[in-house]
Amino acid sequence: FWGAVNSVRDQLERSTQSLTKSGTKLISISANDLYTKSNYQDFQRYTEVDMAIAADPDATLPSLLEAVKRLITGDRKRVFEERGKKLAAASAQALEQARTAATYAWDASPISTARLSAELWNVVKDKDWALAGGGGGRLWNIDKHYQTLGGGGVAGVGSGLPTAVGAALAHRKYGRLVVSIQNDGDFMYAPGAMWTAAHHRIPLLSVMHNNRAYHQEVMHIQRMANRRQRGIINAGIGTKIEDPNIDYATVVRGLGVHGEGPITDPKDLGPALKRAVEIVMRGE
Repeated sequence: FWGAVNSVRDQLERSTQSLTKSGTKLISISANDLYTKSNYQDFQRYTEVDMAIAADPDATLPSLLEAVKRLITGDRKRVFEERGKKLAAASAQALEQARTAATYAWDASPISTARLSAELWNVVKDKDWALAGGGGGRLWNIDKHYQTLGGGGVAGVGSGLPTAVGAALAHRKYGRLVVSIQNDGDFMYAPGAMWTAAHHRIPLLSVMHNNRAYHQEVMHIQRMANRRQRGIINAGIGTKIEDPNIDYATVVRGLGVHGEGPITDPKDLGPALKRAVEIVMRGE
């Protein structure tokens, strides 16, 4: 909740800013308060709220929506409609900006994150798909609640692959195409989850995002070293995944999973994804 009503700028100097007006009443509907038991949790910072309701949000939301609708007057409805038009225009502008930005390194090698996102969207957009573990960004049209599932709390490194396999198992009975953009460092914590997926016939399209580093840690160490005026030349110690570079396609083939790549030419990406989707739609 704290992250929803505040912003953090974690650069050379760390600063925070409230996103709500002064005097705004905050009400939480969540079971998280029943779970809090120690300092190390995934709720970010503690949020002071005016009313904390311990309840199931999914079960509560329909009644809450109806209660809110009953309070909407004609004047407020017009205000909401005008706000909606502004948000729709801003969204369309942001999408156009994202598409323009995606063209800058379209033919670059290593393949850009925008090229990967666009090529992946092209092969899933006409199917009943669900994204597990983040990714996609502004280039994807996410309009169903089950199409997005965030990553692990507190930047839970190593949770991406097990989360994706679990999500794919949950979606399997609906016949959905489950997609995961998998980080290379995260994969190395629990690669055995791939064998689990193969063993239990859990269909999943997992696309490896390989920058040969625990890059979140690289950037964080650089920030902290700068903050302490120590320089950043040692930021790669214990955070780079190279010498030797890992061939993840070979690794997963050894675990019984179809593997393509490594792919460095962006022209090869689209065809590889199409082949992979066909295999996943067969239940593999």
